[in-house]
Amino acid sequence: MSGGKSRFMRYVVTLTALVIAGFVLASMFREYLFYPWTRDGHVRAQIIKITPRVSGPIVELPIQDNQVVSKGDLLFRVDPRTYALAIEQAEARLKQAQATKMVKQDQVTRGRDLHRRDSGAISEQALVRKENDLLVALANVDVAETDLTAAHLDMEFTRVRAPVDGYVTNLLLRYGSQTVANQPAMALVDSNSFWVHGFFKETQIEHIRTGDQAVIRLMSYPDIPLDGVVESMGWGIAQQDGAPDADLLPTINPSFDWIRLAQRIPVRIRLTHVPDEVDLRVGTTASVFIMTE
Repeated sequence: MSGGKSRFMRYVVTLTALVIAGFVLASMFREYLFYPWTRDGHVRAQIIKITPRVSGPIVELPIQDNQVVSKGDLLFRVDPRTYALAIEQAEARLKQAQATKMVKQDQVTRGRDLHRRDSGAISEQALVRKENDLLVALANVDVAETDLTAAHLDMEFTRVRAPVDGYVTNLLLRYGSQTVANQPAMALVDSNSFWVHGFFKETQIEHIRTGDQAVIRLMSYPDIPLDGVVESMGWGIAQQDGAPDADLLPTINPSFDWIRLAQRIPVRIRLTHVPDEVDLRVGTTASVFIMTE
């Protein structure tokens, strides 16, 4: 009799455990369906390509790799001697243009006085020619002043400063390195621009809305959750097939897959709270859980 009761109790316990496990699995499946979650997330930030406006060797490099810099800090300085000489040359051309202008003004003034006293002493055509020469001289002064301003700008551009607060990353410049105008020289990570991209299956984005709350867990800080909010969702992804061939027809690779895999859509998560002990780094992996309505 006791053996039958023991077996009955085991059946009851087993059935209860199965029912509880079923409820737990159903709850987890419901959360999976209505509360999208992905481990395919990455930390992103704006990467500023620091590009010098002038060319020349670097004569000052006060920064180091992975250093934190503030907006306005000097990153490096290009040799200014060439541009100092350009300023002197522009100043000389301006003085020359101003002297020519004064000569032309004097010629026009004397020509007008002479023509007023004796209209036959100087022809109208000669007077007009002198006035045109004065207009050219005035224009040359404007050009010389503009050239001088440009020379001063080039001198200012020899000092390359941080446009934002950020982190110097992968610094390859060295003292004496040659910089080329309008060519990127180094990278700066904007420390105030971090966000998270979560790549969700296309079957999960139906319930995701802008403004939904999100919880992010970084692989580097698994026990410290970050708060965020859905900022936007991507409107397209690149197609692997469909590029035109030599005959301008689309190239479609044959598919023999038995299972159709869902595409991944990027969802941009704006971080609303990052604990002080968390250091965000571009490219690190994150898990993203979105609490939909």
